[in-house]
Amino acid sequence: MFRVKESEDLRGSSVPERVLLGTLVLSLAASLSSVYLIYGEYGRLGGWSRRGDFVSHTDVDILKSQVRLQFVASVVVSSILMFCLTALWWLRRRYVFSQRLLRTVKMLANDILASMDDGVVTTDCDGNVTSINSASLRLLNLDFECVGRPLESISPSIAPLVAVHCKVIQGGSAVRDRDFSINRSPHVLRLHVDGHALKDTAGTTLGCVIRLRDVTERSLLEDRMRRMERFLGLAALASGLHHEIKNPLTALSIHIQLLEENLSERAPSESTNELVGVLKTEVSRLNGVLESFRTFANLQNLSIQPTDALVVLEEAIRLIRPQATGQRVQITLLHPDMELPLVSLDAEKITQVVLNLLINALEAMPHGGTLAIAASVVSGELRILIKDSGPGIAPEARKNLFQPYFSTKTKGSGLGLALSEKLINQHGGHIDYQTGPEGTTFEITVPIEQRNEAA
Repeated sequence: MFRVKESEDLRGSSVPERVLLGTLVLSLAASLSSVYLIYGEYGRLGGWSRRGDFVSHTDVDILKSQVRLQFVASVVVSSILMFCLTALWWLRRRYVFSQRLLRTVKMLANDILASMDDGVVTTDCDGNVTSINSASLRLLNLDFECVGRPLESISPSIAPLVAVHCKVIQGGSAVRDRDFSINRSPHVLRLHVDGHALKDTAGTTLGCVIRLRDVTERSLLEDRMRRMERFLGLAALASGLHHEIKNPLTALSIHIQLLEENLSERAPSESTNELVGVLKTEVSRLNGVLESFRTFANLQNLSIQPTDALVVLEEAIRLIRPQATGQRVQITLLHPDMELPLVSLDAEKITQVVLNLLINALEAMPHGGTLAIAASVVSGELRILIKDSGPGIAPEARKNLFQPYFSTKTKGSGLGLALSEKLINQHGGHIDYQTGPEGTTFEITVPIEQRNEAA
């Protein structure tokens, strides 16, 4: 659907056209009537000439000459009127044909604009909206009543539509690559704006054309690709760090153990034992951090097998249920209406991913709540939904949610979501989320049939 100003609608024949056509028809009828009357008068003069009644032959010849002249003039006038009427009819037919052709072209242009995924808004030089397509209404959450209104009345405060229009009209240059975001609960919509001058065939500027593109999916895909590239770079770094740090850590652990044995023979003080204990604890913690970093950075080998997704979810729920019971969190597994097919995936890795998300959900509900888990198959993909009733994710934390070593908790390594996303990406799928004050929903999407590259 595409909306334009009412003044652009095609109209029928105008009043002057109807008056002109009626005048020509009446003139032609009068002219033909005069021809008929003159022809009859000429016949009566011929009868007088044959009978010789009332008038002389000379007078009859004079009258015949005058009647013939009037007859020729009436025929000429009638012919001219007939030609004008025919020409007007032909021009009217051509006009109607051109209007129909123009209407067809406009309908085709409107259908093209209405079928576009990109939003198109046109304005006049004063900043009033002259047309808008369906995509723009959907992206900006507007209705058709916005046509004819000022652009600033329909533009969201964070959308630079008015600024784009002013720069195009006043500056005379095109505007490209303006990005902005609209908080369309429960997710954020990212839009890309371009602006160009609207000109006629003579080059006169009529207004501005503003194009809106939804780049939300592309932005999310680019973010995932950048994270995967970092994973690949971290893999080589992790191998080198593990080799360079693991050996000194091992030697340090051995020497701390030898030191502890030597000190035990000399009855060390309590402070000495405490220092040795701190050394052992920190070496152990450093060794754990190193192992977790290597596990996160390296691409793990997947053991792809046909798996029942519900069995995986039930196993994860079984492991997390004691903690949920202690926090008064009710866990519900929603079974699908139809039996799920077997999905090619690594059951252990998917269980780890689901378990990470469940633990995060429980940590968001320390005082109780509800936790719903559902699985379904849509368009050849397995979709797992995990929804909690927590307070939602803080806006400042959303952009770094899947970043390694980023965490809003006082405890934890900050690798849970990053590792989960990496494992799902290795399965050829992805993780998305929607959050708000009513809770957070994570969605895991995995293809039912794994490709060899993903495996």
